[in-house]
Amino acid sequence: MGDWYMCFVVTLLLGVVFSENCQTPLGAISECVLLYDCPQLVNAFNQRPLPNRVVTFLRNSQCGFEGYTPKVCCGPLPEDQGTDTTRRPVVTTPIATDIDPANEEDSSPARRGECGVDTNGDKIFGGQITELDEFPWMALLGYRKSDGRRTYQCGGVLINHRYVLTAAHCITGAVETEVGTLVTVRLGEYDTQSEIDCSDGVCADPPQEIAVHRTFPHQGYADRNKNKKDDIGIVRLAKRARYTYYVKPICLPDLNTRVGPGFDVYVAGWGKTLKGSSSPVKLKLVLPIFDKNECVNKYRTLGANLIERQICAGGTFAEDACRGDSGGPLMMKRPEGTWVSVGVVSFGYGCGRDGWPGVYTSVASYTDWIQSVLESSNQ
Repeated sequence: MGDWYMCFVVTLLLGVVFSENCQTPLGAISECVLLYDCPQLVNAFNQRPLPNRVVTFLRNSQCGFEGYTPKVCCGPLPEDQGTDTTRRPVVTTPIATDIDPANEEDSSPARRGECGVDTNGDKIFGGQITELDEFPWMALLGYRKSDGRRTYQCGGVLINHRYVLTAAHCITGAVETEVGTLVTVRLGEYDTQSEIDCSDGVCADPPQEIAVHRTFPHQGYADRNKNKKDDIGIVRLAKRARYTYYVKPICLPDLNTRVGPGFDVYVAGWGKTLKGSSSPVKLKLVLPIFDKNECVNKYRTLGANLIERQICAGGTFAEDACRGDSGGPLMMKRPEGTWVSVGVVSFGYGCGRDGWPGVYTSVASYTDWIQSVLESSNQ
């Protein structure tokens, strides 16, 4: 997909780190350090397939943050958690071959009170591995390759029963020749290795795999534009998604939504890690909003003239979105606790370069366009 396609990366920080005492999930006293300063847990995370019990152990090992970087209580895993030779096949629900009739409810994004509700709202965010039911609006876009196989290369978010918001470059242009034809959207996914996702004795519903009916890239987007302006698109599903505990829509911004320096935002997805392999489980990362004027000046040196309708976030070494999660959301939590998708992952300069933020399409700048697409396509 090239360096402009983005994915989630696991954080890494070099240099001296001041540690503190903590207790591992096994009850041992150890030190709270950055993840990549703990070889035992790094090696455990890099297993493929990644055992579910290791995911739980890693999540329970988190002990704080240094800036925006998660820390872990460093210690060995139980002897029976070091490896796992079993792997369940990925079995998805059948893909729809017919089209649901139009529903008036789908002519607008999900309403307040129905969108952005995350059951983990009372928990501390900003770590690395998500909870089973965290960010239930996340979507994976599935493409049919030239050999007939299916691959998942982009992300998105569900905004009502029928539509998914993503990036234009995920549904038109080079993606069609370099990856394949967009054919499905998967909702309610957590661990791509598993047929049924479980954590701490709780199991989620099987993912919903729904065929794509139509795609709507913004008319102003073109691959040739270095600044990737208007990099936003909408996918219409052939069947209406079922809202469940693990599948819900996210809110879109309104006139009262403000995003700027001093705000923390979040990215999530299944993209490549710094070790070069895709994560089978959904990851998350908190990022700071980057000063727009400084961002514009930086990208101008690369020949990319950013526009008002773009947001810059990140800029800390190795904390970024990278190849694999293009089209995914830049999210913010409102004071009342609901989540809103303020941006769409678009592009960046490499991956996790210090001082170089990622560039995201501002959703607030396109709410009228989104509404017009939903109204016209849902007739």
